[in-house]
Amino acid sequence: MGGPEMAPQLVQARGLRPLGLPGQRSGRPGGAVAPLDPRRSGQPGGAVTPLDRALEAAARARVTLILGTSDTGKTSLTARLAGALAARGERVAVVDADVGQSEIGPPTTVGLGHVAGAVARLGDAEVIALEFVGDTSPVRYIRETADATGRLVRRALDAGFERVLVDTGGLVEGPLGLALKRAKVRAADPDLVLVLQRSDESEPIARALERDVRPRVVRLAPSPAVVRRSAARRREHRERALRDYLAHAATLTLPTARAPVRDRRGEALTDVAEGLLLGVLGAGGETLGIARVRAWDAARGCIVVDTPVPAEQIAALVAGRATWRA
Repeated sequence: MGGPEMAPQLVQARGLRPLGLPGQRSGRPGGAVAPLDPRRSGQPGGAVTPLDRALEAAARARVTLILGTSDTGKTSLTARLAGALAARGERVAVVDADVGQSEIGPPTTVGLGHVAGAVARLGDAEVIALEFVGDTSPVRYIRETADATGRLVRRALDAGFERVLVDTGGLVEGPLGLALKRAKVRAADPDLVLVLQRSDESEPIARALERDVRPRVVRLAPSPAVVRRSAARRREHRERALRDYLAHAATLTLPTARAPVRDRRGEALTDVAEGLLLGVLGAGGETLGIARVRAWDAARGCIVVDTPVPAEQIAALVAGRATWRA
């Protein structure tokens, strides 16, 4: 997530009849592809484009989850679908479940945003809620990341959103990738899963999902114009996102008696390292944002943090694993 991506060029469905092609089922994964014109949907003569098919598939699903490896166009597709559905008059929410390359909310969080119309990027969505996970990689927090994703999906549905799109991170391959994506699918309980893949790298999870009646699985081939980003570029994006988030932060000295610092299990901490990122919680236990540790003053019983969250709203702080030093 986060960098410029092109939308996918193919929709290939299994278990979902392509619109405009009655009775036709898709072939095996990796079949013939049709180019997607990223500038428009619809063609002269009434032909149905791949984007139209993707849009109609999402328009029939209350919850759609998008998955694929890194740099397959997941975020661009999510933004385009969200804008197109909103343009139809639907109330659309997006759950950004990529804790490392976040667009909705800062890194280390899962974010919920409202898309009311066309958006250039997911970061233009109105942020509704955050869930602090505590790391920029979900590997150590598979269950926590999945649970946070599920809670925000349910929150969106309970708030009356008609369409909820879930954008996920790029960890798909291997046992950890399969475990993470299966956990997210279980937690989000989608009606539709859009699988972006260049060949068959996401087939283990796609085939596992197809064993059940739902969700429906739709395969998409990324555009060849998708720009692949190096690990260094991803780190730069993450650091820029944290820098932008904390650009308007205030330096607060908080008594730990009033704003206790706990680990993710709820146990009180008596010291934390400089630069550690913390989740900032409100009185109801909801995530209000994140903070960066400047210092811990044990003698005074205070912690010094940088955060844009007003001091009077802070009820507790939760320690994660990620650190960041500007």
